[in-house]
Amino acid sequence: MKKLVATALALAIVLAIVVPAVARSAHATAPAAGFTAHGTVQNVIRSAGALRMQVDAGSQAVRPFIGRSLAVRVGKKARILLVTDGIARLIKLADIRPGDPVAVAGRVDRGQPGSPVFVAQTIRIIERTPTKELTVFGCGGPVTAVDLAGTPTTLTLTLNSATRALWNKLGTSLSVVVTPTSEIGLKSGTTVTPITLSQVVVGQKAWVHGTIDRSQATPVFTATQITVQAATTPTPDPSPGT
Repeated sequence: MKKLVATALALAIVLAIVVPAVARSAHATAPAAGFTAHGTVQNVIRSAGALRMQVDAGSQAVRPFIGRSLAVRVGKKARILLVTDGIARLIKLADIRPGDPVAVAGRVDRGQPGSPVFVAQTIRIIERTPTKELTVFGCGGPVTAVDLAGTPTTLTLTLNSATRALWNKLGTSLSVVVTPTSEIGLKSGTTVTPITLSQVVVGQKAWVHGTIDRSQATPVFTATQITVQAATTPTPDPSPGT
């Protein structure tokens, strides 16, 4: 009996030493929390492989820095992207300039209590061409007119949707030039059949993509592709008694 008691006491002492140590080790190796931050680049610290940004918005980890400055270390394998109107390409830290709008995603290293280190894994520098300089457009809506007699021939629709170049025209009409090289298709289900402008019917829904010529005082919108939705044939209700 005495031997069993001694063994139990020894085990209790071991557990008292090991369990706290394991707990501390688990805490020390806990995975770093993720973070996102959006704002403006203040300056790039190339010698330290870091940047400083003014934070406008972000996840919970960066909320104390909203409206303030945040230093972000750039991870060794971080991807730095320049995004221009939705098209991204890889760049280097040295290509970033003060004033660039930036979005950062990464992890928070809390190895030093009270001094978290924000490490970027992805940095996106977001550029946008001024609206008045955009040279392509896309829009959609019901067709309100088809002009086959004019020079040039045109298609007019009311804009229910549009890319940024036409945001100011949503809810209004837009006439687009249709040239012999404009591709026009009638969409029925998943099938698109080539048609001509003369086959487009007022009231049909159309989606137009094209180019913008800004060499004149009034921009000219020319369609490169038009897709028209085929009208659906309503299913007749069964007659009473059938």
